[in-house]
Amino acid sequence: MRTKSKRARLCPVCGRPMRKNGRTAAGTQRWKCADCSLGTTAPRPDRRHDADLRAFLDWLLSGRTQGDMGSGPRMFRKRTSWCWNIRPEIPTPAVKHHTVMADGTYMSHDWCLIVAVDGETGEALGFQWCSHESKDAYAALFSRIPAPDVLVTDGLRGAESACTEVWPGARIQRCLVHVQRNTRADLTSKPRLQAGRELKKLSDRLTKIHDAEAAARWGGALNAWHIRWRDFINERTWAEDDPSNPKAARQEWWWTHQELRRCYRRLEKLFRQGRLFAFLEHELTEGSPVARTTNRLEGGVNSPLKHVLLDHHGLPEEHMRRACEWVCYMKSGSPDPASSIRPEHWKPAGPPATETKDDAGNGTPGYGTGIDWNDFHTHVAWKSND
Repeated sequence: MRTKSKRARLCPVCGRPMRKNGRTAAGTQRWKCADCSLGTTAPRPDRRHDADLRAFLDWLLSGRTQGDMGSGPRMFRKRTSWCWNIRPEIPTPAVKHHTVMADGTYMSHDWCLIVAVDGETGEALGFQWCSHESKDAYAALFSRIPAPDVLVTDGLRGAESACTEVWPGARIQRCLVHVQRNTRADLTSKPRLQAGRELKKLSDRLTKIHDAEAAARWGGALNAWHIRWRDFINERTWAEDDPSNPKAARQEWWWTHQELRRCYRRLEKLFRQGRLFAFLEHELTEGSPVARTTNRLEGGVNSPLKHVLLDHHGLPEEHMRRACEWVCYMKSGSPDPASSIRPEHWKPAGPPATETKDDAGNGTPGYGTGIDWNDFHTHVAWKSND
């Protein structure tokens, strides 16, 4: 007697193995029980949901419209409405990465998404939602990632403070493009003063340095600039000499060339701390190169985030967050969207409750929330004919 295959479907009535019984007109496999003669197609809901999720991500991440998905906009929304219930999560990295880049991007509804990627491959390592780029937000993200050798960041105090606390042994490489942006913010693109023009030229040379000798010459040029203009940037303006200045109402004196002084002190401090040219240090580049900008993060993750929100403008707040999470997840090392599906995701979420809870929290209308009959009707006194 032939032995039943272990892969055979089980009869939902008697529980015994079924046998194949041809196919339907649509090509679906039929199954029949030899004992109770029950026939069924034994559908696979997991395959159907996998296909729906693939179609959902194809629409979400490709910029296509719902009308381009083949089944019509209404049918597509009905098929994939449950996909918004999935919250993709990037698994915690198990290996140490040589270089990590971290930066935040802001979006509507006062949300900020901080993303960390591998500095060499651009692989997304994790993300963190927050209201602003604070130390606690960065620390929550860094605590889930093994400490790298180098952190490349745009220079926000929250990221550097969190790195010092969570990854005390990691070096920091300041993004040179952001340093140049900070210089332009202080001195403008065309400085009016001669000292400002010279300092801006030094800042513009940062991205053209490719070896340690050029970095040493740049540091010498910065020191020579300071010797030449030291007295100039140390000039002060006293409140009694400029009483019409708004600063005179709250301070006794201020630096006359405050922006110029701030720009120099930033460059000097970064050079002294070794955060401008850490990408040239031999002990850090011995294993693999170190990036000097966050361009891989800006173009690899932050730019697609903006494009997805622009392509699907008008999404509800929660759907916007899911879309951003899917972008980050698909940028991870080995994304497997089907592994995120759970049976509880298949049922679309119901509409939010609209009732107002009172102090007791039992859902009954509280004071001022009920309907008053007199608000919709005018009282007329009853007149008797007697």
